[in-house]
Amino acid sequence: MISDLVTDQRVKKECNTLFKLNYEVLLIGRKSENNFGLDELPYKVVRFKNLFKGGPLMYLMFNAQLFFYLLLKKADILWANDLDTLLPNFLIAWLKNLKLIYDSHEYFTMSVYKATSRKVWQHLESVLFPRLKNVITVNDSIKKVYEEKYQVPITVIRNVPYKNDLHANEKIDIDANKKILIIQGAGINENRGAEEAVEMMQFLPDEFLLLFIGKGTIIEKLKKMAKDLKQENKVMFIGLLPYQKMMNYTRKSFLGLIFEKIDFTDEHNFALPNRFFDYIKAGIPILSTKAVEIKALIARYDIGDLVDNLSPVHLAEKIIQISKDVSLYNCWKLNSVKAANDLCWENEEKKLTEFMNNVL
Repeated sequence: MISDLVTDQRVKKECNTLFKLNYEVLLIGRKSENNFGLDELPYKVVRFKNLFKGGPLMYLMFNAQLFFYLLLKKADILWANDLDTLLPNFLIAWLKNLKLIYDSHEYFTMSVYKATSRKVWQHLESVLFPRLKNVITVNDSIKKVYEEKYQVPITVIRNVPYKNDLHANEKIDIDANKKILIIQGAGINENRGAEEAVEMMQFLPDEFLLLFIGKGTIIEKLKKMAKDLKQENKVMFIGLLPYQKMMNYTRKSFLGLIFEKIDFTDEHNFALPNRFFDYIKAGIPILSTKAVEIKALIARYDIGDLVDNLSPVHLAEKIIQISKDVSLYNCWKLNSVKAANDLCWENEEKKLTEFMNNVL
């Protein structure tokens, strides 16, 4: 996989389940500056050095490295995570007559904003996808799109956290009187409402603190915005943290924010990011735009509220309204605990186990 092995909780959970099922697991990825937690994994990890940090040359180099590594490696089953690793896996599986599993973590082609690049990925997908036999994805919306487009059966395995893997609460270096509004994860990027969240802080009382934990393509832009708007004291940035340490902040937050720009592409409208389930696990209510999957789960479990638009004034008004309705807020918190017992990896891995028993 090309994404950071350190932060991709889905891949780690899948590998852990496969390891428990007595598969000999080898996880292959791209080397990054982060390595915390990788030494503790019960399976082997290989990471390729890449001369390029992004762009077409990075993808070409990684795919070439992966192809030749797999060509010389003995295996029974290959597992491709997302479209950017599918081609070398597909070619090696064809050459060696191996079983191939494709795990689509997102509506990949719609996450590519440059028109030329998107056409390349769309062409690759149109050639390879109809030839696949074993496909999983993260939610029903993406499953429906792909099944209608390629007539390939797909199994949904959601990227939910383990039920009981949080350590005892540790103290965090934030004033306990602050109401923390958290946005976390490795994908704090464009078109996810982060800019509007920073602008929103102008219209909220000083008791509120906007906290970003993680990384993304617009972090420096957000820091400059906070400074230009004179909101530095109300916006805080923490880089990537190990999962347990990150969740210590999440559990002490007032609201978990998900502001996907659902009118931009279907990728955002179909979004069901990791942070959604982490907020539930932490027992904090969620405030989100009306992305299809998120909206359905918030309604099903009654664990938060939705915004009508991303106007900073509207966002601030909604948050103030929530803070004043203590009874409703506490109800959402209780419901989040109940939802966490249902939306957990222990349930999803049963589906993964069944899927693996039927791999073609």
